[in-house]
Amino acid sequence: MKHIYNTYYWLLFKIKDPKKVIRHPRFDKPIKYGFTTGGKHYYRLTNDYDIYENRFRYLKTFYQEVQNKLTSNDINEFCQAAKNYINDGKHIQAGELLSEMEYRSTWLFEPTSLYKYASVIYFDLQEDIRDYDMTYCHKKIEFWSKKKELLRMLLKELMENVENLLSLSKEDFTDYISALQKSKDKQQKLMSDSGLCNNNKSTELTI
Repeated sequence: MKHIYNTYYWLLFKIKDPKKVIRHPRFDKPIKYGFTTGGKHYYRLTNDYDIYENRFRYLKTFYQEVQNKLTSNDINEFCQAAKNYINDGKHIQAGELLSEMEYRSTWLFEPTSLYKYASVIYFDLQEDIRDYDMTYCHKKIEFWSKKKELLRMLLKELMENVENLLSLSKEDFTDYISALQKSKDKQQKLMSDSGLCNNNKSTELTI
């Protein structure tokens, strides 16, 4: 069945402009074209209420991450790492780590969380939109994070109150994202040095 559907998907765009596809060929829901990158066309549901319940659970979770900048897991890991430093008598490092957590909360947005949120909103037509395939979507996120033009587009489409950020020149925007990446790398090193093992793979932000 999957092979048959993939063949249909390939034939569909051989004969039809992807921007003119307005209903999902498999699930018969209204959709609208989003963007094309890496030879794949991505869409979103025209009506938000059409999202399937299992997928909506991830949408709520990732939206909250974007809004909060720090997830509950992030906070727990920061606090545990700080405790480890204190128990080892490394109070300066503990203070530095807590300062990093405070700084993280001031970010206009958390890029990795934004990509995760977008991976629920946007889908290609080979994806099963009735649920959220973590492995499949992680590959989407890894690929998207390497496409220079996508981050600004996702910010514009999915977030509010980022006008000042979007008005930055390309160079200044790149510098801003680079600074966020350096800060994330520093935080990750502080966590690791504290003895806290964090196996969560972080998406590298390539601009």
